[in-house]
Amino acid sequence: MLAIIAILVLLAIVGLGVLKGLGRRKLRETATERRATKVPEMLQEFGRSVVLGTDPAGATALIEGLPKRKAKSLRPGVWGIDYVAKDDVTIEVQSTGAGSEVVVTSLTEYLGFPQGLDGWQRFATQLEEAAKAQGVPVQRGARAFQYLPAPANTLDKARWVLAKVVAR
Repeated sequence: MLAIIAILVLLAIVGLGVLKGLGRRKLRETATERRATKVPEMLQEFGRSVVLGTDPAGATALIEGLPKRKAKSLRPGVWGIDYVAKDDVTIEVQSTGAGSEVVVTSLTEYLGFPQGLDGWQRFATQLEEAAKAQGVPVQRGARAFQYLPAPANTLDKARWVLAKVVAR
């Protein structure tokens, strides 16, 4: 009887080890699938720039007048949205032929995903509303990003940087 109990305990231990390994594999596969679908969606949202029918100085004044900005000034014409560091989402005002464009120029990736999307969306919405309130023409542009892997010997902090104009 003791031998049967010992065999059952051994089978239970081996069985739990196998189930644990299968569970980890399933979690990795799910995370990989989620990353493959979620990251492109996030990058598309980050790439939705705000095109304003005013010069860069006017766009800067609109941004400086936004209430309770999460975006902090890094230098003139450049702001950062803080997730872990000040420049996790870097926003710049760029001159266009008919005005200016407020665009995300770089993103930091933590935990396998770009961070700060909700901050950018709030910022862009507030900017659009402020521009419309002042009678400044507003439309949305589209930008694409290029992936820069994390530095050697680090687990995180890969970057996405502005690649090119997709549509305007």
